[in-house]
Amino acid sequence: MPIMRPCLDCRQLSANGSRCLGCTRRRSAGRSAGRAHYRGDYGKRAAEVRAAATSCWLCGKGAKVDDPWTADHVEPGNPDSVLLPAHRSCNSARGDAKGKRADQYRNMEKR
Repeated sequence: MPIMRPCLDCRQLSANGSRCLGCTRRRSAGRSAGRAHYRGDYGKRAAEVRAAATSCWLCGKGAKVDDPWTADHVEPGNPDSVLLPAHRSCNSARGDAKGKRADQYRNMEKR
């Protein structure tokens, strides 16, 4: 017999883990609703960018042992935006600078 535990959200007893089925569904729906740029072929495009990465488009340096590659959106919030390789630390440090990213990319293309 499974162990019954209270759901973290509604406190209803559940054998489903830390949340009951209803709260698990609501939580999953809410999480994916705000992440439009992760739908469609994003996963495939991001994997290709990370696999082919040789240098960070933000700092220009190569691979770092404790700083994995990420696929950085040139235009945050645009699901069809160009993805370029960036160190996780470089990508996180930039935040969500929408206009600056696109300008930096255009300047890089002109070189």
